[in-house]
Amino acid sequence: MHRRRLGVVVALDAEAQTLHAGALRHDVVVEVSAQLLLVVSGMGPGRAMAAARALLAAGVEGLVSWGTAGALQPERQPGDLLLPEVVFGARQTWSVDLPWRALLAQSLSFPAYAGGLLSVATPCGSVAAKSAYLLDFPLAQGVDMESGAIAAVAGAAGKPFVVIRSVVDPAGQSLPDAATGGVDAYGGLQALKLMRGLLRHPAACVDLMRLGAQMQKALKTLRAVAPGLQAGRVA
Repeated sequence: MHRRRLGVVVALDAEAQTLHAGALRHDVVVEVSAQLLLVVSGMGPGRAMAAARALLAAGVEGLVSWGTAGALQPERQPGDLLLPEVVFGARQTWSVDLPWRALLAQSLSFPAYAGGLLSVATPCGSVAAKSAYLLDFPLAQGVDMESGAIAAVAGAAGKPFVVIRSVVDPAGQSLPDAATGGVDAYGGLQALKLMRGLLRHPAACVDLMRLGAQMQKALKTLRAVAPGLQAGRVA
């Protein structure tokens, strides 16, 4: 085991705040510590790929996909931690650095679920979409939009990577349209869009409140994992 300078790609401000207590900036490399650099990329594979490349240009020796995910397996619940062994893309599969993953798992006092993570290009917010993805990728525990792009950049550069994702929405829950249409790429509220969505679908208010509570569970899990990552230890 030794210490390396690591680069973390985070899509959302709320996810980044579980690692960095200082002011956040978007799409630029931020030094969290001597061992940890971070980019808040915004959602989606294109943004994540650009962030991963910026971190490699800054000299990091390994990449981390950090944040939240939707569940694909019915047994996964909000706050469950996913430490996948593989990332599935539409046309390619990438293996994480397994010794590094094992070291992170051993540092925890709660379970971390292995298996795979599916990475897609567009939001996966409906129960039907989750069910369809699970049929095609039965080993996937969850789904996100950034990990595949980060894995591709790491693989092309010959660098190790790991994925650390906490579940927000279970497989049997569809996301209300306001949850995706009422925020910007970094998860910031767009008040007018959110209000219009709620005026059209007032019942979505209850769904948003439930989703907010689930997000807090997911963020609590990430905060519990953060010290092990911030130590900069890689097997």
